[in-house]
Amino acid sequence: MIEIGGVVLDSPRIVGVVDSIDAAIGAEKAGADLLEVRIDLLDRGIEVTGFLDDVREASSLPTIVTNRPEVEGGAFKGSENERISMLYTAMGHADAVDVELSTATTMNVVIQRAKEQKIPLIVSYHEFNRTPPDEEIMKILNDARNIGGVEKVIPKIAVMANSLGDVLRLLRLTIEASKPLCTIAMGELGKHSRVIAPLYGSALTYGHVDGAKAPGQLSVSELKAALDICQGSRNENDIWSNRKSC
Repeated sequence: MIEIGGVVLDSPRIVGVVDSIDAAIGAEKAGADLLEVRIDLLDRGIEVTGFLDDVREASSLPTIVTNRPEVEGGAFKGSENERISMLYTAMGHADAVDVELSTATTMNVVIQRAKEQKIPLIVSYHEFNRTPPDEEIMKILNDARNIGGVEKVIPKIAVMANSLGDVLRLLRLTIEASKPLCTIAMGELGKHSRVIAPLYGSALTYGHVDGAKAPGQLSVSELKAALDICQGSRNENDIWSNRKSC
């Protein structure tokens, strides 16, 4: 079973997306299990490794670090070499690292370091216009899972829902796909997937503390309240109770 900094992914985990120490503290108080530090959202003057160390002092939660480029919905405006270098340095101060499937080739040095550090690698894919066909989604998940010979890989796919049918397809594929994984239907029509997908086997769901960082993103406190209600009705026949170790 994969774990991130001691948090075992044996049930849905809430990830608080943070870009300040106050947000990290707020995410933990609101019920997050993990933190994601978005380097691309930090003020340019901030020294990243020092910030990550400060987050660890302020919060007991394990941290995921990523540095999202604009093409993947992020805010990093520097060169690709600079983006990779910053992430490579930062991952020595984090418990897991997130890289984009689309940049896996250029991110090879980061992927290999994750392998050497034996920390989980989240391989993410973002589609902001549509929900791809089933076969394409499954290929994306499989490509992500088999990247770089890393043992601890968590594929993450976030797609735009243009209909409720798109959400239903993604939920069905979440059940059918190998675990662990993270699936998200973005946008207003997919907003409820951030609560529902974890019940279908998505290991991670991402929430904000002080403003959405992605289309349809809920707050950590909203996710916590909704998941507490939904998980209260779980039984021995649900997908998490019947999961095999990974």
